[in-house]
Amino acid sequence: MSSSEQVELELGQKAFVLGGGIRSDGSDPAHRRRGVYEPLTRRQILFRVAVVITAACSCLAVGVGIGISIGKSGGGSSAGEAEVSGVYADAAREPEDYLSFLVVGDWGRRGEHNQTVVAEAMGRCAELSKPAFVVSVGDNFYEGGLNSLDDPEFKQSFTDVYNHPSLQVPWHAVLGNHDYGDCGYNETRGEKECPNEADVNRSPSFQLHPTLRRRDWRWYAGRNFELRPVADVHMCFVDTNPHVTSYRKYDWFNRPGGLEQQVRSAESDKLKLLSTLQDSDARWKLVFGHHPMRSNGFWRDEVEDVQNALEVTIMQGGAAAYFNGHDHDLQHTNVSRVVDVNCSGVTTQKRRLLHHFTSGAGSKTGRGFGTSETEFEYDGAGFASVRVSHDRIKVQFWGPALQGAEGLLHTVVINPILGC
Repeated sequence: MSSSEQVELELGQKAFVLGGGIRSDGSDPAHRRRGVYEPLTRRQILFRVAVVITAACSCLAVGVGIGISIGKSGGGSSAGEAEVSGVYADAAREPEDYLSFLVVGDWGRRGEHNQTVVAEAMGRCAELSKPAFVVSVGDNFYEGGLNSLDDPEFKQSFTDVYNHPSLQVPWHAVLGNHDYGDCGYNETRGEKECPNEADVNRSPSFQLHPTLRRRDWRWYAGRNFELRPVADVHMCFVDTNPHVTSYRKYDWFNRPGGLEQQVRSAESDKLKLLSTLQDSDARWKLVFGHHPMRSNGFWRDEVEDVQNALEVTIMQGGAAAYFNGHDHDLQHTNVSRVVDVNCSGVTTQKRRLLHHFTSGAGSKTGRGFGTSETEFEYDGAGFASVRVSHDRIKVQFWGPALQGAEGLLHTVVINPILGC
């Protein structure tokens, strides 16, 4: 091959990439992913390069013009907006961060009880943190989940509320007790929170159905699933509801698609979780569920079931952190325990540290705390941001600082677990 032919081939490859998702011959772009390539002619190459250069120059000129215009006019941003951006400045994604996401729970109230306020704060934070996705840690739709695939609450509590441009990313959701049909109880009125005539129709199956993505492409919900967004990060999502024994006395326990059948597979799901974590070669392992294992919040007396079922398993698997909702607040605590660890087929005892993060302040809050010690607790509305780099995970709790109040509440830097 001559030097001129080699240059033409290299230019052809570059022009092909710049050409986007349609090949010059009009064939399926899937061929490009399989590595099929046909060189372009010299005339095609020169034409495409000229088009790209012209377009780039035009965009640069327009951008400079806009920048000058904004500089003269103040950019159309009020001083209040600038102040808000400053409040979330510490959320900005850093060059070493190869993954960023948000965590929020206990939110679906048709925009009421500060849900809209928190959603707007999440959007402002996301402008800087650039999340790849949002994790919802359950109780997605109050009071008792969805009652059909056409339930208007899906749009009212999700699509219409989380409409900020920076939140137009995938949402990965686990189920909470209210998503299973738990309607709660209003002591003042002496009745269930959700309409009785709709109770029998409420089922978690609607949230799990892929048809919902036709209504909003962002929505992905599951019971027990895993996600590996980058090679160094392995995320496991767990349905904690089957482990809460007190739920077995309620009428919604026996509904189709409900907890009764999930209880039967709870032990095998737990073993699968352990196997997944132990077999993973990811540097960072994170677990997400609805119920807390450690809490000083309203549900502090009901953590024993889930703690006994899952905490040791998660620590044996080498997870660095567990994220949950259920308590309508923000909390951070950490636990150090000696657990049996499988190292290359040999069981040995290791002391492991597990961080617990409660991010269940997506809407209604204000239930107070007990007397147990925590690293941090906040009884107001908010959410968490998570940024991952090779050397650390940075978890930050945020309040809805839309009027320049609160903002950053708490920061935790997690170091990797070294060794098996």
